[in-house]
Formats: sequence, structure tokens, C-alpha cells
Amino acid sequence: MVIETIFPLRDCELLRDLDDEELSRIAIICSRISVAEGDRLFLEGQSADHIYIVTNGRIALHKSLGDRAKLSQRGWATIAFCRTDEIVGWSALVDPFRYTLSATAWEPTQLLAIRASLLRRAMELNPDVGFRIMRSLSEVMARRLQQISHALTEARESSVKDRMSS
Repeated sequence: MVIETIFPLRDCELLRDLDDEELSRIAIICSRISVAEGDRLFLEGQSADHIYIVTNGRIALHKSLGDRAKLSQRGWATIAFCRTDEIVGWSALVDPFRYTLSATAWEPTQLLAIRASLLRRAMELNPDVGFRIMRSLSEVMARRLQQISHALTEARESSVKDRMSS
């Protein structure tokens, strides 16, 4: 299992800077999961216990636009789609360890789930590995922030157009 798990870890945007020995230590805290189209991986605001690597398929990331109790389909903005080698759930590595977006399978998807508490512990025990992971994570976070900004701007413009045409 460890050997077959190393291959997808090598290409993962979060772990590309690690060597095979370092990846093998991470591989032992991974499990393979499959989600069906439409299945929710996690909800915005939930405790972030896992970070996921997409190995096949697509995951849609959504941001709530209002009161969750009153949400309709229009109450969510799709922020981005995560594809093979991309991570989902980076919030599991950053305090307060709560997912900042919701994630839904856009199609049948296979992922590697990494137990975040164990990954954080490994990063603490090996600060060099932790630094390289956090450097990669900062790039992912910067890209997602741009995607959120773009998606929310589009949602606001769409809302204004809808109100003007009513």
C-alpha cells in the first residue's frame, strides 16, 4: 500500500518538494476513498480532520453566500474545481482547523485522505518537511483566495443584473 500511495503523492501540489523517503512517511497516514457524483465531502465550518488529494475525478468547492438555514441553490457560489493532483481541505493544516468552503464531488472521484492531526505532528517533528509543505500550501491558499474573490465578484454582478431585470 505504501509504495502505490507514494506515486500520487509525488505529483500532489502540496507534496511535490518532498523526496520518496519523506513521502513514504506520509503514505502510511493516507487512506483511499471514493465519492459518488453529488456526494458532499465536507461542509463549510465543519471541523477539518482530513486533507484530501484528488487522484481521479473532480471536486467542486462552494462558498456560502448567506444564512445556511435559508440557502437555496443560488445561496452558494462555486469557487473552483479541484482535479487530479490538487488538494481539497487545506484548512486542516491551519488553525482554527475548520473548512472554509464546502466540497462536493462533481463526478465520481477517488481521493487520498490524510489525517490532518498526524500530518501536522509529522511537520512539527521534521521542521524542514513542514516548511516545504507550508510553502506549497501558501501557493495553494493564494490561488484559492483569487478564485474566491473572482467567484464572489461574479455572484454579486449576477445578483445586480437579476435585480435590474426584475
